[in-house]
Amino acid sequence: MFDAEALRSEFCELAVDVGLEGWPCDVSVERLVAPHRQPRLPPGQAAIYVFSLSPDYGAEVPAGPGRVLKVGKVGAQSGPRYSSQHYTLSARSTLAKSLLRYRVLWPWLGITALDQATVKPWMLANLERTHFFVPGDRREVLAELEVFVRARVGSVFEGN
Repeated sequence: MFDAEALRSEFCELAVDVGLEGWPCDVSVERLVAPHRQPRLPPGQAAIYVFSLSPDYGAEVPAGPGRVLKVGKVGAQSGPRYSSQHYTLSARSTLAKSLLRYRVLWPWLGITALDQATVKPWMLANLERTHFFVPGDRREVLAELEVFVRARVGSVFEGN
């Protein structure tokens, strides 16, 4: 498991040290534990989102608790990407598509069967979401924060 608040604090310190464009600004953290509901992007906010195996589910599978499956970012106008697309096959690149496509990882992730009808319920039941929010007009901060979080927590699926 990763400490989202510690990552936020470290990023904020580094943003000052490197003179990050768009800094200072508010960066807040939210964690949705499993089982979770699909969240809504707060108005005026952009976000980095992290999908990871829950502590309880992860303790039962080889991948382990807290294993990060996906890190992504959304701008302030990307509500559907943030709230719903990753749970479906409707967009070009979603976590649901990756889970269904890469069956070689199923034993490691503790998946015995998964299909279009069951992928969303599986995700809601077994994954946590962690969000890092920044003001929607701070694109450079958002881009730097995404790279920072991905570098620090890793991610199984990227660009898929």
